[in-house]
Amino acid sequence: MACFLVPSALAVVTTSFRKRIPTKYHIGWLNTMLWGGSLALAVEHISQQELVAQPPFLTALNSAAGTAAMLSELATTGTAILIVSVAAWATMVAVYNRFTLESAEKISIEHT
Repeated sequence: MACFLVPSALAVVTTSFRKRIPTKYHIGWLNTMLWGGSLALAVEHISQQELVAQPPFLTALNSAAGTAAMLSELATTGTAILIVSVAAWATMVAVYNRFTLESAEKISIEHT
């Protein structure tokens, strides 16, 4: 229903503060993952007619029961998507930085 809103919210924050985050964290990777995933989910929700072009935009907001179900989905599915995305990004950054550091050390040792 609206699970894409949770990763979208973090994408807004990380995009807003990207210049303040050190380059070693490759925040662009996280932004790409979050925006791309959010866009894909939004397209899927449009195709399922859960996201429409007229107010209230999210069809779940048409009833109290729908709103409750949407909030539950935000808390469970949206949060799970966010956690998995951040964990995948953190793993990518850690692996990349480790291998980059090892390569730099090898080059340094070879030149001595």
